[in-house]
Amino acid sequence: MLRLIPALVVALLLSACASPTPPASRIDVEQLLTLQKTRLDVAAPVARSKWNSHAPIDDPAREALILDDVAARAQLLKLDPQWTVRFFQDQFDAGKIVQRDLHRQWRAKQRPPFADPPDLARQVRPVLDRLTPDLLTVLVRLQGHWCEPGVQRALAELEPEILGADYAPSVREQATEALHCQQ
Repeated sequence: MLRLIPALVVALLLSACASPTPPASRIDVEQLLTLQKTRLDVAAPVARSKWNSHAPIDDPAREALILDDVAARAQLLKLDPQWTVRFFQDQFDAGKIVQRDLHRQWRAKQRPPFADPPDLARQVRPVLDRLTPDLLTVLVRLQGHWCEPGVQRALAELEPEILGADYAPSVREQATEALHCQQ
């Protein structure tokens, strides 16, 4: 009997190591939405910079570079690259809704250029570049859990709370589109 105990301990340890990933938590969903909000908050400074420079809101070349990088990182992190690119494209598109709305308002008011717009390359893009790995980290923790009732419930409860105060429904829907369980 005593000889079986070490084998039993080893078997228990191996089964513990082989157990599935822990369930995603409300904290993970909250962190993801908070990071998405932080990313959306950058849309207003981008809009001011582009207003002054008359640069187009759409920048397909820059987006393609970022999405290619995201796809490569996703593959290394064992995330579905196609889904991850879709998620990030949703973030770009949500930010562009904010920018277009601001530009529309400014055109209507015949707004003059801003006195001190942020520099996209030196002030804005580094913020966005720092957010990408943070978003990917949370996506890894939530991977495989999207359709769990607790995750979908947390998303439904937290999305209006975190994004709703500052962003229109169209922006929120675009930013969270890939997160909703597709059955």
